[in-house]
Amino acid sequence: MKPLVWSLWNEIRAATLALLNWLPTELGVIARRRLLHHFLGRVGKNVRILPGLRLTNPEKIRIGSNCSFNHNVFIAGGGEVTIGDWVGFGPDAKVWSVNHRFDDPDTPWQRQGWIRNPVMIADDVWVGANVFVMPGVTIGHGAILSAGSVVNKSIPPFAIVAGNPARVVGWRRRQTGAAEEVPSGRGSATVTELTEDFRRSRNPLSQAGSPQVRA
Repeated sequence: MKPLVWSLWNEIRAATLALLNWLPTELGVIARRRLLHHFLGRVGKNVRILPGLRLTNPEKIRIGSNCSFNHNVFIAGGGEVTIGDWVGFGPDAKVWSVNHRFDDPDTPWQRQGWIRNPVMIADDVWVGANVFVMPGVTIGHGAILSAGSVVNKSIPPFAIVAGNPARVVGWRRRQTGAAEEVPSGRGSATVTELTEDFRRSRNPLSQAGSPQVRA
């Protein structure tokens, strides 16, 4: 009986969240600002979300303050997604922290399960319209992701990127020793330090003794 009740409760929560995220007009914006914290891991102050937000595993999604989400943003939170302060999302932007496995060519990919890698977006980032951020990526402070970019590797602070796959095409502020391209995965020392610092700043369960590194 307990599994059935729990399953029913989860379905009710999912349906309520879906309805909340599709409420139109300014009434919907106010309702989301006041109620989304009941569903997500964290929601900061003064967050503005237009209709059409889609979320999976919302309890693993953390959003900072003063963020804005245009229409139809989709965040897949299964691998955990952390968003800093003053982050803006254009219409139809997507952030993915999960992906299908397909390593074994002798097994249908739909039977190989999932890969879960956290995504971290630092403060003052602009995620343009139709941008796709892939699992395991860290977006540095102040970066700009141009419309339609497919971001499959970590991006250094203040970089301006564009294209598929996304490449650095300019800088808001050039970082000393910054490379034009940052390797996929954990990235260069600069991006690794940013990742660890951002993770500690957003996760209250981090080890208190870990050294602090500022991006």
